[in-house]
Amino acid sequence: MFLFMIGDWQLDAAGAGDSEIGLIVHSNWPNMSMWRFQASATLALVALLPVFFASNEAIQMTRKNTSLYETKLGSFWGNAFCLGHILLLTYGIGFHIILCLFPMIYKTLLSKGADAGIAAESVNNSCTYVVALLIILYMICDIGVSGGWYYMIFKRKLKLSRWALLSCPLSTLLIDFPLKMIPLQFFKDFTVAFESLGWLLMYVALAIHAGKQQEGVKHEYA
Repeated sequence: MFLFMIGDWQLDAAGAGDSEIGLIVHSNWPNMSMWRFQASATLALVALLPVFFASNEAIQMTRKNTSLYETKLGSFWGNAFCLGHILLLTYGIGFHIILCLFPMIYKTLLSKGADAGIAAESVNNSCTYVVALLIILYMICDIGVSGGWYYMIFKRKLKLSRWALLSCPLSTLLIDFPLKMIPLQFFKDFTVAFESLGWLLMYVALAIHAGKQQEGVKHEYA
């Protein structure tokens, strides 16, 4: 997820004076090097294997938490948590690569002599065909994982304090909004990686939970 954070910065940290032109095009794209978008897409692929192992561990840990599935509500959020991880693997990485393609297409059109307005219109129009699906899957992924996380923390299904509620993608995205209102470019560029930061913090918290579980088992045997 830290690799994803780096990829987010390469893709979205557009610098001072940047503004949106239509649905997805940014005014500072022409000033950003093509290698940044290529590197961002590559980092998503490199991150696939470690994210697979992390997601698999998170799903197995949830499935083994039998008390979570004793109620229908617990089963719903447990399954939503697992579904979010499956979507992260099957769709999230591809979604990031698709987002990297749009600025590359835009810059390619400009390099071929296309008018900036026509290039922006072409990219924005292309985005309209997939944006609804991307947003729906994005929301299911993040809300499913975060909702399941909140439920497990509130119901004490994990050996973690209530502070762990901040350690998920939805929480860090909510923190992102007030930080972006601070009139400093640093916060606008830094917070573009906050969704990936939420996933990273959640995996750290799960590792802490796993460590506490192992300590508990050792004490039982002792």
